[in-house]
Amino acid sequence: MLGLFIPVLALMQTPGGQLGFDAPTGYVSQPNGEVVVLVPSTPSDRTPCIYGVAPDRPASGNLEADAEAALLQSVVTGWRRLDDGHYAMRGTSAAGWPYVWYRAAFQGDINGQSQAVNAMAMVFPAGRDRVHVVWGMGSIARCLLDDVAFEQLFHSLRPAGWGSDGGQALLQASLGAWRYTAAAGLQQLTFKADGRYERDLGSRAQVGVSERTSATATGGQFTLRDGVLTLRPDHRPESGESYRVRVYDEFSPGGWKRTMALLDTGANPPLVIPYYRFDGDR
Repeated sequence: MLGLFIPVLALMQTPGGQLGFDAPTGYVSQPNGEVVVLVPSTPSDRTPCIYGVAPDRPASGNLEADAEAALLQSVVTGWRRLDDGHYAMRGTSAAGWPYVWYRAAFQGDINGQSQAVNAMAMVFPAGRDRVHVVWGMGSIARCLLDDVAFEQLFHSLRPAGWGSDGGQALLQASLGAWRYTAAAGLQQLTFKADGRYERDLGSRAQVGVSERTSATATGGQFTLRDGVLTLRPDHRPESGESYRVRVYDEFSPGGWKRTMALLDTGANPPLVIPYYRFDGDR
């Protein structure tokens, strides 16, 4: 898989600001000139993408424009865009730095063969009118660049010299009601300014020709510190649940929607649960 990216990496520029980060679970770091490539140590269905950290680049003052420019100019230079569609995310990290993630589909020549891929660039401030660049790429059929590995990489990012806001922006963005829907039912979380949360669970199961449903409601205290959300239910406060949390606006062809991604690192394997802002039945 690494050979797929060597022609692209040769186009990167010299880096400026310092950026700390950790390789996601199941990935190893492979420096390649001024770029670090993060590749699966053992490729599998759980690791369909390759990620990397590129040199920083000039900022225009518009992060959305900078993310698209970084993708086109630093990651897939000279490749053909497959369509006009794209996906994007914009938000603020737990430390308070803003970011934009931009993904589109491309086709290019890799080791003499034409390949279709999804490619992504994420940018965030690097100081001195520059932006850091995190990128990713993988099979158009399997890699969406928003998986567990991306969430782990995102939460590990440590741009030098950034003054944290103490998590206030993330806390304010997290307040309100959020809903996760799956085939077996739904879960709703509501976070309140007084530090209380409510959890509503609804499940359904098909038994023969009948469908059975059930619902439960619990509540407790929550804390959000350094990007870690801890839930302590009233009925068992000694055994809380902890998640890495990211709140952002997600753009797809249907428009923008507010999203909360909870990274459960305690699960085996780790998983990401996407919740969407819920304002009432419609």
